[in-house]
Amino acid sequence: MRRGILANRDELKALRSRIARRPFDSIYDFLRKRCALILTTNPITEAQWRANWQQGVWCAATTAARTAQGRIIDLLIAHHVDRNTAYRDRAIEELKNLVSWSSWTDPCHSELEVDLCTAEAAVAAAVALDWLYEDLTEADRLRVIHALRHKVIEPYHRAVKKGAWWYSCYHHWNAVVNSGCQIAALALSDEEPEAREVEHLSLDALRHFFDALGREGGWDEGLGYWGYAMRYVLLLGEARARLLDDQRIFHARGMDATGLFPIYFTPNAHAASFGDQSVVPLYGAFYILVKHFGLKEVTWWLDTYAFHRDVSAADWSAAGLALLLRPVDAETTRQPALAPLKVFNEIGWAAMADQWPRPSFYVAAKTGDLAANLAQCDMNSIQVHVDGEALLVDLGHPPHSREYFSGDRGGFYQVQARAHNTLTVGEREHRIDAQGLIIEAQTGTDYRWLACDARTACGENVHFVRHLIMLVNPASHAGRMLVVIDELANSLSEQVDLFWHTQGRIHLDAPGATGTIAGRRAGLYFALAATQSFQFAAHSHPLSPHQSDHVLHASVPHPSNRLLLMSAFSREKLTGKMDVKEANRGNVVVHAGGCYLHFKRLKRHLQLDKVSMR
Repeated sequence: MRRGILANRDELKALRSRIARRPFDSIYDFLRKRCALILTTNPITEAQWRANWQQGVWCAATTAARTAQGRIIDLLIAHHVDRNTAYRDRAIEELKNLVSWSSWTDPCHSELEVDLCTAEAAVAAAVALDWLYEDLTEADRLRVIHALRHKVIEPYHRAVKKGAWWYSCYHHWNAVVNSGCQIAALALSDEEPEAREVEHLSLDALRHFFDALGREGGWDEGLGYWGYAMRYVLLLGEARARLLDDQRIFHARGMDATGLFPIYFTPNAHAASFGDQSVVPLYGAFYILVKHFGLKEVTWWLDTYAFHRDVSAADWSAAGLALLLRPVDAETTRQPALAPLKVFNEIGWAAMADQWPRPSFYVAAKTGDLAANLAQCDMNSIQVHVDGEALLVDLGHPPHSREYFSGDRGGFYQVQARAHNTLTVGEREHRIDAQGLIIEAQTGTDYRWLACDARTACGENVHFVRHLIMLVNPASHAGRMLVVIDELANSLSEQVDLFWHTQGRIHLDAPGATGTIAGRRAGLYFALAATQSFQFAAHSHPLSPHQSDHVLHASVPHPSNRLLLMSAFSREKLTGKMDVKEANRGNVVVHAGGCYLHFKRLKRHLQLDKVSMR
């Protein structure tokens, strides 16, 4: 068996010398609290997750395997720091329980021989066997090897021969399953030919993932699945570098830049993602990006946000792997070099901030590929955060279930276009084969401008371009206002519906399409205008017994062929003229709360020409 997959015993013991230094002291304090909580919590057992599955918990086994992996890694790293045998003994108990499971495949994926659960369990068992080798009896070591052979290596080999779909897909399943199973194969491939073949097969399969990872490092599945996929890819890259002196994963296109993707879409450590799994992926494994690419921004992001929250006995290792993988001499900064307007052209996402590292006014926009895995009908959708609070929100996904991952997924409210901060035409859903494009991006001292072309998302006959203009105080650099101009051309007269979603309280002024959105800490004044008459209302859509989606809804029942809608969201009360008008030669003039915008008419869209504030 190969040893030293992520660290050898000497490296683990050497961690003791780190904890007197910053930021390792706070990382270890977080780890120590987590391990203390784990010791007071029941070990993970098959009976537990099977009971959860019977009660309707989706991916119960996968979640259990992930938690077992996180506990084992963190307990063993903590054990090597302060030699607490209770940590080691509990890690051994978690490992024995994991090995005793009758299957490492989640029952929600009963048609598969290998799945995400297999990968989670494989890494847990392989790393545990490596780090506990001298502490286990020979019989226990053989049981772990037997489990790796019969629950990972052999079923992986059979699944690939049968043409398992996850082998050739591009998304997080490819990255997680092939990376996780390969880590187990690396542990055994020096002695077992079948493990060696799995190592080669899984490495070849990962090319599909890397083909989809563009040079900019963005990921169209969103933050949560980026974190899931990249965590396993990085752990595999580290293992291959250590065991085989093979750096090819770190040389793949986009790996040097991908660490910035989650930073741009987690302002103030709050997720501003699109699609499923909108989470902040603050995982200790991402210090590998610092080790190999020297990304000071990633160091700042993890050091600042990863270990200043409540501990949990569930989920992956964060602090343990951070203590192990963060370079002692990592460069960091208090002012990360982040652009006020960052565009990921390859996936059609953009992040707009008044200032970094702690934006007080922030906008995320998506105009990407609606055929991406688990994408929703959210073309040209945006999110707005003010003073660290999301005020215009993306609802994420409903509780995962078999129905949600079936052909009926489109029936869930959260997936539909009307549940996003965008518009619909003719009351149709956005086309799932549509692929939008960011066509303009510009930054000035007092503004940011982004233009997003939805292409055919609203229909072959519809051309929908959304302009986002953030007005910034040039002296304080604080964001003042967001003006959204929706530009539509349609050969048919079809109803247009515009939606804005918030978890805050909506107050409408009477009369007119103005009012306020009040969050817990922040708020916005809003006003809407259009080149044609429209109906305007606010309503709520229940999401659960304890949560509702509050919606601003503007509707133009019978628009002419060309329509402009203006929505303004401001920190300050909007006074004065509020309108959007076409001028000579198709040019457009916008007045919004003392802001004057002038657009020139180009062949396919408007172009921002002048910005001024009173």
